[in-house]
Amino acid sequence: MERIAQHKILVAGNSFEQCCDRVRKFFDLTSLVIYDCIQVIDELCHHGPDADFFPELKKAEQKNQLTINSLIDELESAGINRIGDLRSKDPGYSSKVFHILAHLLDGFIGIDSYFYSIESDSHRLSDQARSQLQSAPDKYWLIHLDCYSELPEEAGVLHM
Repeated sequence: MERIAQHKILVAGNSFEQCCDRVRKFFDLTSLVIYDCIQVIDELCHHGPDADFFPELKKAEQKNQLTINSLIDELESAGINRIGDLRSKDPGYSSKVFHILAHLLDGFIGIDSYFYSIESDSHRLSDQARSQLQSAPDKYWLIHLDCYSELPEEAGVLHM
């Protein structure tokens, strides 16, 4: 198996175990991303009251923003500088880049999502969500996931 993604998932619950269960259930029920194996890396998870929670949350949100900025740069290098420029673009790579960008802006989790909040179905926190988090940090966990899939050459052998 090969690690193909890492996610930092913000989730609320009464305990670390309950939060991990909610995260696993979320991935079990979503059809947007499918992994063969999801591992919670305990030592990279952070609880709301911990001193490193908010700095880690900020880093995770910033990593998504860097991905967004990179996708916008790719679109601009393809000659898409305004939304209207999409009218004249042929289907292909540029439309795929736009599709990924749209998901990072609209809240659908994908393999490119680094930070994701289950609580608000988003890749960044609104001021209201951040205020709720700050008023009750003990309810929140930032769960780190390493996500794996079978290598394509192994998948055919294993499923025949």
